[in-house]
Amino acid sequence: MFEKGETVYYGTAGVCKVNDICRSPFDPRDERMYYVLEPSDFNTGTIIYAPADNDKVLLRSLMTKGEAEALISSISALPALEIANEKQRREEYRNAMKNGTPESLVRVIKTIYTRKSTGNKDKKRMSDTDTEFDKVARRALLGELCAVLGTPANEIESLINSEMKKA
Repeated sequence: MFEKGETVYYGTAGVCKVNDICRSPFDPRDERMYYVLEPSDFNTGTIIYAPADNDKVLLRSLMTKGEAEALISSISALPALEIANEKQRREEYRNAMKNGTPESLVRVIKTIYTRKSTGNKDKKRMSDTDTEFDKVARRALLGELCAVLGTPANEIESLINSEMKKA
């Protein structure tokens, strides 16, 4: 169980601060405990009530600084997602995002980066699916890396892009 004041990673909301742990504010009969989460990159005032015993939405500790640095340096070695059927690409992205590990987020970004590079050669526009998942995966990964490393997002994004170019 997380503690009040901790910073955690929650689903696609990304980095959140645990403001409180309490019983349900919605149903007095609900005995479960809830985390009161405040996402770091949303408009101020946004609050998420997440059941502490929820196993459907990922809630995990942030990476350590060493893990973040190791992740960035291993980006070129991480494989892109293997998408056997283009019609199932959205589902592959969704599964990787649900996994929520930093490595799975990198794999989504890397897959889309590769598709974009190939598409640019053929003068093709990036698909809405690729655009949507690239935005969500980058926001989640950059948010966590910025929080852990204390580095601005534009610098982290430059590091990620230069590592992808090495692959």
